[in-house]
Amino acid sequence: MRFSTRTRYGLRFLLRLAAQPPDSLLQLGQVAREENISSGYLEQIVRALKPLGILRAVRGSGGGYALAKSPAEITMEDVFLHLEGEISPVRCLSKGRRCQREKQCSTRSFWKELDSHIRVFLHTHTLQEIIEAEKRSASGGNYVEL
Repeated sequence: MRFSTRTRYGLRFLLRLAAQPPDSLLQLGQVAREENISSGYLEQIVRALKPLGILRAVRGSGGGYALAKSPAEITMEDVFLHLEGEISPVRCLSKGRRCQREKQCSTRSFWKELDSHIRVFLHTHTLQEIIEAEKRSASGGNYVEL
């Protein structure tokens, strides 16, 4: 299973916002240059994240973006769902889909269990945990990849 560049870049963008001092704004152009992401692609990511209510945008000269919520309140499940659209490992488990073989599928229970593990993992991990893990990694501490 692979997640898209949109999700990987979106997570990097959120980490950059979280690293900003309080009441400061980060401009998309700056992030695009420093993270080597096209500005247009970063704008698409921002549009996908806006419905979550985790971004604060200020327009005009000196404007930019900041987090509207604490990193501890931002779950990876919400971020991944908004950036990926769907995170189920197989299509038949996606919302609104039904498989003709659902009743006789010999692997359905396996896929449902995997789907549940992925969702619980993402739901129980926050942006704050990723920040803390990165700090431990940078300081030479034990690092558990999230």
